[in-house]
Amino acid sequence: MIRRNPTLIALNDTDVQQVRSAIAKRKTKTLAAKPGASTTEAIVHPTTLLQPFVAVEDSKRKREAMTRDERLGLR
Repeated sequence: MIRRNPTLIALNDTDVQQVRSAIAKRKTKTLAAKPGASTTEAIVHPTTLLQPFVAVEDSKRKREAMTRDERLGLR
């Protein structure tokens, strides 16, 4: 499979801040639309402390959990 090099996109600090503020604004709008949800909780805790999902590590763990026959498609 032939792949090309990824396209580099230059981002500066203001671009990142704009994205963060847009995400926070969208989150407060969705919470405001829900009945019974308070917007102060969204402002105080804008992000949850979840581990980020890394697909490469996940696929590596799944592959390591497989036996040799499963990897070769014999089972």
